Amino acid sequence: MRKLASLLIVAVCFSLAGLFVAYAAEYQSAPYTGSAEFERMKQLVGVWEATSEMGKEGEKLRVEYRLTAGGSALVETLFPGSAEEMVSVYHDQKGKLAMTHYCMLRNQPHMTLGKADAQTIELVFARKGNDINPAKEKHMHAVRITFTDNDHITEKWTMFENGKDKGGVTFKLTRVR
Repeated sequence: MRKLASLLIVAVCFSLAGLFVAYAAEYQSAPYTGSAEFERMKQLVGVWEATSEMGKEGEKLRVEYRLTAGGSALVETLFPGSAEEMVSVYHDQKGKLAMTHYCMLRNQPHMTLGKADAQTIELVFARKGNDINPAKEKHMHAVRITFTDNDHITEKWTMFENGKDKGGVTFKLTRVR
């Protein structure tokens, strides 16, 4: 009886493994192509160094970009491995670029595409999909990414508190070769 049960378990496991391989192959057959803005963001994959008014003067800040979820999401890690580490995940939402920022302020503002042109992508606080009260809570409200060339970008993050612009921080990033 134990042999039969063992054989049955092995057969089920092989069947499930076969289904998983077939499922995975279906979704790996073609690379993911997103909105023009998402495709532009995907070009950031790699390691970057930044200067900013945050932290100690002259201190280099590290920023990493990597693709995940079959190429359908871009993970940006600011200050990786440090106590100040923050993560933003960029993805398309209904055909438009969106992002959720996992912040040092211990909240997660969700932003959607505000505007974009050949040089700039701007994401702004989304009315839907946030559990942050923008009239009361301190949060990152927007980010503007300016592409200077393939190896240089500038990110300008805007913070809101009590419904008002409280300035923000600017990172000037250079790709590490």
